[in-house]
Amino acid sequence: MTESAGGWQPQARNTPYIDLAPIALIADDERTLLELYREVLEGDGFRVLPATNGQEALALAQTWVPDVVVTDVSMPRLDGFGLIRSLRGLYPGVPVIVATGSLLYDSCPLEEMAAIHGVAAILRKPVDLDDLLQEVRSVLPLLGPPSRRPRVEGGCAA
Repeated sequence: MTESAGGWQPQARNTPYIDLAPIALIADDERTLLELYREVLEGDGFRVLPATNGQEALALAQTWVPDVVVTDVSMPRLDGFGLIRSLRGLYPGVPVIVATGSLLYDSCPLEEMAAIHGVAAILRKPVDLDDLLQEVRSVLPLLGPPSRRPRVEGGCAA
């Protein structure tokens, strides 16, 4: 772990330093929420990689192996489902939790899109921080195998 003027800085997985703390990749363009999520998860022993958009999150995921991902849906540069599709190519089994105020995604019900993409849980904004922590903890046993949620075939494109 490295401390800098900006606070904790993560170490790359290929460094000799071994840290067994689970890594949470969090993507949300609302900086206040991003900081709240970060504080709660770091307080529970997670290493948190914060990103303010999907592209930034994807770049972090290409350097770091996240154990869990929490993402908003509506973000600039790359939205939440674009991020999830890209992450599935890198880490097919990584648990993903969506935290959003949206009910639809491209005129498709959010629950249907979440099922198509193997999302472990949906949290509605404003997110209760205890619920966030509970959902993140609940997906940790899913780290090895791919998501246990069935793929749902529907009218929405994946």
